[in-house]
Amino acid sequence: MTLVTRTVTSRDLTASKHRHLAMMAERCGWVRRVAWDRYGALSGLVRKNRDIRDEDWLAGERLGAQSGLPARIWKATLEDALNNIKAQREAAIALVLRKIWRSRRSDVEKKQMATMLRRGTWPQHKLLHRLMRKTWRHGYSRVSDQVVLDIQGHSSFEHNGQRWLAVSSLRPMRRIAIPLGRFDRTIKGGIRVRVRADGEVDILYCVDEMEACVGRPAGVAELGLDKGYSEVFTDSDGQRHGLGLGATLSAESDHLKAVWAARRKLAALADKAEALGKLRKAERIRRHNLGRQKLAERKRRQRTKVRTLIYSACHSVFDKAGSVAVEDLSHSIRGYDRGRNTNRRLSGWVRGLIQEAVIATSRRRGALVDEVNAAYTSQWLAECSAFGRRSGDAIYCPCGRGVFDADTVAAVNILQRKNDTGIGRYLPYREVRKVLEARSRQVPGECGCESADGSPGSRLRLPRRDSSCEVTAIADADVNGERISTARTFEYAE
Repeated sequence: MTLVTRTVTSRDLTASKHRHLAMMAERCGWVRRVAWDRYGALSGLVRKNRDIRDEDWLAGERLGAQSGLPARIWKATLEDALNNIKAQREAAIALVLRKIWRSRRSDVEKKQMATMLRRGTWPQHKLLHRLMRKTWRHGYSRVSDQVVLDIQGHSSFEHNGQRWLAVSSLRPMRRIAIPLGRFDRTIKGGIRVRVRADGEVDILYCVDEMEACVGRPAGVAELGLDKGYSEVFTDSDGQRHGLGLGATLSAESDHLKAVWAARRKLAALADKAEALGKLRKAERIRRHNLGRQKLAERKRRQRTKVRTLIYSACHSVFDKAGSVAVEDLSHSIRGYDRGRNTNRRLSGWVRGLIQEAVIATSRRRGALVDEVNAAYTSQWLAECSAFGRRSGDAIYCPCGRGVFDADTVAAVNILQRKNDTGIGRYLPYREVRKVLEARSRQVPGECGCESADGSPGSRLRLPRRDSSCEVTAIADADVNGERISTARTFEYAE
């Protein structure tokens, strides 16, 4: 059974209840900060959660009593923080394992190093210690608006046709009743109460995704998907899904640039006032002009908007396809410097969320997903077995005889790479290029011919006798900012 998180917002919560919950959230934030400070590095590497709780929080320094929270609440918060630390550490271990298995060491040494990583004894190995030190940074927590409750920390009831949720409070044997409005679902299991700045709270709970999510059957086609920035996907049929993603991300990035530039000026004024001894002025600036409530609310709205756009695009894909191939972009992408503004906008690309949405939507709708190697998928022209010249959204034939749409070419290559036994998913990109060059009929430097744009020295070897190679330029390509339509077919034959 797979669980998904759902959120319900309180309705007309009283100010006294909101203040009480905010006080609880602040104390829970102290528990998180102490947990991350103490156990976010090597000190919590080999210790179990229960041992940390019993030895440090119940006995020893009795940190649990210092929190000012009921035992059930601080225990749930501590468990949540320790699990987050473990998740961060496991993500770093996965990155180090990938580097190890791609190295040229022997299989025996690779297995020994992998075992040390999983058992937590990697500090004894100098190389593993150095790699983990670079990958796994000491984390910290600034979360002070959430209260975690276990299954016995809340209960629900109905009164006067309205659903209520009673949660544990700071007072023994007393609970806070939170009105949920017209909410007809029974909340089970652990929950998370998130205190909002507008006087309400959000209740985060888990349900079975087969009950809460779309479950209609998928299509029957087989597609390759190219993840994009201006749109969410381009499939191998040339159709684009989730248009407007790039405009949404870029607009938000530009807005945040202006906001943080203005905040930096105000922060400089506060620092200057503090240096001159005007402490009250500095405090007023920081309290009334450098808060984070509006930023947090805008971030929440932006995240909801982007998630809706991405999941709608995924459902649009699976309405059409029952099996898709997508590029594996889980590793960090290192490319050319495209300028400060472009780099800033691209840094907000939500490729991790796109991959998460593809996996989740395919599982709910019964479709198949295959991840393939993404190296050179948007540069390789399979029709003529050659590397094209990329310019924006267009790919030019090596001899300048046709224009291809880069996104569609990439989607077609991704679909073909699904069954390509020569290019595995984890094959390094340099090895991928060697494989493609071995298959290529493009031989640079053998002749002095020029392509259509005047670039030197590349030609195509002639194919075998009685064979031909057809190259069809894909329609509607962007060339130098202008949209053109072309569908020319060229035939190369002996």
